[in-house]
Amino acid sequence: MASAKNDALLERRCEGSVNFYDDHKGKGTALDKGLAARLGGHSYNIINNTDRHEIYFRGLRHDGHYVDKKGRHTKEFLGERRRKYAPDERGLVSACIKMQDDHPRVDAAAQRRSELQLAQIENSQSFQGFQHRCQDHLFPPSPRKRYAIHNKRLCNEAGKLNPKITAKDAWMSRRGQPAHMSASCPSLSIADPHASLDRAVRGDARKEASQRQSESAHFAPVMSAHTYANSLDATAAGRQHAAAQQHLSVHRLENHDFGVTKKNNHFSSHDKLTRSDPYYMRPRLATTNNSVKYDILSNERKWFKY
Repeated sequence: MASAKNDALLERRCEGSVNFYDDHKGKGTALDKGLAARLGGHSYNIINNTDRHEIYFRGLRHDGHYVDKKGRHTKEFLGERRRKYAPDERGLVSACIKMQDDHPRVDAAAQRRSELQLAQIENSQSFQGFQHRCQDHLFPPSPRKRYAIHNKRLCNEAGKLNPKITAKDAWMSRRGQPAHMSASCPSLSIADPHASLDRAVRGDARKEASQRQSESAHFAPVMSAHTYANSLDATAAGRQHAAAQQHLSVHRLENHDFGVTKKNNHFSSHDKLTRSDPYYMRPRLATTNNSVKYDILSNERKWFKY
């Protein structure tokens, strides 16, 4: 604490001014006092009551303690003259030994139960009155219906092709009509598959994301995740390759033969017949890309052109 004797000091060092500490029992800089306090702050070891090996910062480490060198209690241990410290406003000790509070839902559930019991007492002979009481005062109004975007038909753009039972005249009237678009994949034009698939990718953000995460080809001049992901758009060879893609994953019929899917194992590029097929090649390395071209939860193939 500052005093006239401490203010009269004019000595300074490179780390700061020289001050008195502990009622003028120690003299040194703040850095030296901090180091001495970390070594124990006292000139003797309070465990073995000896100062034989205490050789550091002896000028800043005094013998004033609750217990002296002989193990006796000093004046600062008991009585009115004991050393007092201001309480810690942060309350760290009480927070360590105090159990955490219950979740707010516990109090909310107890309050709701009391409200229901009071409503039942008020309308003990009328269930309709009990319902009106709960709906008007106890229960909040129902929230608005949530309209979420479902991707169930993202890959399968059309529903399942169920046979339509129609009259013969209606069926004969449709004979000869050209099929411009695929029935199972409305985004695929049979006459111009290149342009139709390119329009589908650029017109739907979800299809574009599925295409980027399932694309196998890459023309990256530098091997990094960013160049892998944008190699088709950033390079001339990549744009030429993307423009030549005319097949769609949804339009392809899966070969469910056991000898092909299990024995030859074309999904791991072990089958020589399908090793170079871009449909079975794993997606390229890029950020957020999976190692497969199908949904691992629903086991449905993703929408991608190749």
